[in-house]
Amino acid sequence: MTDMVFQSVADEPLATTALAKEKQKNWFKDFRTRSMEQGEPYVIAAAVSPHEIFHTMDVPVVTNTWYSSIISAKRQSPYYFDLMEKLGFHGDLPRYLSLPMMTTLDNDPERAPYGGLPKPALILDRLRGDYAQRISTKWAAAFDTETFFLDVPAQKKLIPNWWELAQCDWETLYESHRLDYQVEQIKALIEVAERTCGRRFDMDHFEGEMHRINQAGENVARARDAIASAEKCPVSLPDQLTNVMAATWNRGSQWSVDHTAAYAGEIEARVANKQAICPGEKTRLLWLNTGLWFNTGFYRAFEESHNATFVWSMYSNYFSDGYRKYFDGDPLRALAARSISMNEQLHLPPWMAGWILKQAEEFRASGAVMLTPIGDRLSSYGTRACIDMLERAGLPVLELSASMVDARLWDNDAMIARVGDFIDQRVKA
Repeated sequence: MTDMVFQSVADEPLATTALAKEKQKNWFKDFRTRSMEQGEPYVIAAAVSPHEIFHTMDVPVVTNTWYSSIISAKRQSPYYFDLMEKLGFHGDLPRYLSLPMMTTLDNDPERAPYGGLPKPALILDRLRGDYAQRISTKWAAAFDTETFFLDVPAQKKLIPNWWELAQCDWETLYESHRLDYQVEQIKALIEVAERTCGRRFDMDHFEGEMHRINQAGENVARARDAIASAEKCPVSLPDQLTNVMAATWNRGSQWSVDHTAAYAGEIEARVANKQAICPGEKTRLLWLNTGLWFNTGFYRAFEESHNATFVWSMYSNYFSDGYRKYFDGDPLRALAARSISMNEQLHLPPWMAGWILKQAEEFRASGAVMLTPIGDRLSSYGTRACIDMLERAGLPVLELSASMVDARLWDNDAMIARVGDFIDQRVKA
C-alpha cells in the first residue's frame, strides 16, 4: 500500500470538534448567567476531585486547571505571573494551580478572562502534596469562602497493569481499606455541598450519571482503538483534546454520551475511508504529561518536516481506561474508585510508565516527548523515574522542561528544533 492511497485531511478538523467548542461556549454562557449574574452557587474543584457530586446537584463546577488553561490560551499568563512575583510569591510556586488565584488577587474584571471568577460556594481539592492545601486555603481566604480537602490514602500494593482491573475488579485494585475511607469522605463532602450550595443530593440521579459516564467511556475506547489501529493517524491530537476534554468536563450528561459516540463514529469513518492528517506518516510519537495549553499547534509542527504525528496523550483515553467503573448497587463506592488513584495512574511510576508502554505498543509509537513542568515539580510527579523506566524498555523519550501555562518560558523555535533533532537522531535511528 502506498501513501497516495490516503486522502489528506490535514486541514479538516473533525465536525465534532466544532460541536465540542460550541458546547463549552454554551456552558460558559449558562455559568455566566446563573452564577456570575444571578448569583447561583458554584464550586471551584481540582481536576482529580469528584465533580459528579455537584453535577448531580446541578451546581456548576469550574476546574482550577481548566481556568488556568483559559488564561494561558488567551495569552494573559505572563501578566499574572509577573504579578505573582510583585506580590512576593516565590518563583517555584506551582504555576498550573496558582495562576487562577492571581486573577482573584488582581481583582481586575476588565483584564481577567470572562471578568474573573465570582465568589464560589466552596473550593474542593485533593491533598496530593502540601501545595494544594496552601494555595486553596489562600485562595479561599481571598474569596472569604470555605474549603474541603480529600485525603489520598496510601496504597499497600501496586498491582501491575492497573487498566486490566480498573473497570470491573476495582475493589481488588484500589484496596478495600482505602475505598472504605474515601467513601466516608465523599459522604462528608455531600453534607458540606448540600449546606454550602443549598441543594439536595439525589442518589437515584447520581446513579444514572455514573452509568452514563461508563457509556461515554466505552465510546472513547472506540475512538482510541480506531486511532491506534489506523495505518495512518486519522485525527490530530488537538482534535482529540478538544473532544475528550469537553466530554470530561460534562461527564455524566446525556450530551457526553451522544457526543463521544459521534466523535468515535467520525474517526471510524475516516479510518474506513483511508483519510489521514499526514498521508506520508512514518513516525508516531506520544505526548507525555499535561497538555501545552497555550500552544496546542505545536503537536502538528512535525507532520510536513518529518512525516511525524503525535497520536496520543493521556487525555486520549484516560476517560475510557480510568473513569469507567462498572458497579452493582453502590455508586458512591464506584465514585471513590474513580478518583482515588487518578494521580498515581497518570503521574507516578510504575503505574504511569506501564500504561504509557501499553499505549506505545498499541499505537505503534517509536518515541515520546515528555513535558516536565517548571515550577510544578510536585511531590505527586515522578517524571524522572518514569523516563528511566521507558528508556530501559526501549522507548526513546525527549524531556522538555517547560510550563503548561507560562508562555514566557517557551522558545517555540528552539523546542521545534529539539524535537526535530530527537526524531532524526533517536527515533529514526
